[in-house]
Amino acid sequence: MAVHKRYDLPKCPIDPERYDRLYGFNQNRDDQLPGPAEWQEIRVQEGWSEERVYRLLPSAVDFEYGGYLTKSRIRYIKADSSSAGMLMAKPCTFHSHPTKNSHLADVPSLQDIHSFLFYRQLRSVTVGATKIWVWDKTKATLGTVQKLAAWMETNHFRVVARCMKKDFASWQAMYIQTVMKSLGWVWPDTIDEMDAQWPGMLREIFKIRVRVIPHELGFSGDSRAR
Repeated sequence: MAVHKRYDLPKCPIDPERYDRLYGFNQNRDDQLPGPAEWQEIRVQEGWSEERVYRLLPSAVDFEYGGYLTKSRIRYIKADSSSAGMLMAKPCTFHSHPTKNSHLADVPSLQDIHSFLFYRQLRSVTVGATKIWVWDKTKATLGTVQKLAAWMETNHFRVVARCMKKDFASWQAMYIQTVMKSLGWVWPDTIDEMDAQWPGMLREIFKIRVRVIPHELGFSGDSRAR
C-alpha cells in the first residue's frame, strides 16, 4: 500500500544564516513582485498529504498562476502567459504552466531550472497538465549554487553585454542558456527525450531532490480555487 508523505514546509539543508550569506550574490532580487498583486487563498488543513495539497494548486489553459505555500495557506496570483513573477525567497513557491499544450506543460523550462538555483526558495512546485513536480534543494545542490555565484562574479556583465549585442530581443534566454551550459546542463535533443530524462538529469547534475505526482488534465484554478 502506498504511503503518502504528510505535507509540511521544507527545512533548510544548512544553517539558515549561512544559506542567506550564500545567496548574497543575487542581491535580494528574489524577494519582490513586479507590481501590485491581488492575492487569493486556498486553505490547507493540518494532516493532509503532500499530494492532496499540491493537487489544490491552481492552473489554467492559457496563463500561469504563481505564489507560495505556508503551513495553512496556498497564496497565489494570476500571472501572464509565460511567466509568474512572485516572492521567490519564500520557503515553498509554486507556479503553473498553461495547459493548452499538454506536452510542453509537462516539462520544466530552462528558466524554471535556472530560477530554482538562482533564487532563495527551498522548494519549488510546478503544476503541469498531467504532472506536478516538486523540487527540493539538498546540501549537495548548494555546491551548484556556489558554482553559479562564482560564474556570475567572473562572467555576468561580459556575457550580458555580448548577448544584448547579438540579439537584444532575446538576450535573457541566450544568457540563461550560457549560464546553464557552464553548470553542466546539456539539453536533450527532443521534447520526448526531455520528458523522459529531466528528473534523472536534475538529480545527477544538480543534486536536486525530485518528486513527480500525477495530475488531472483540465484542472482549473478559476473553478476550484474558491
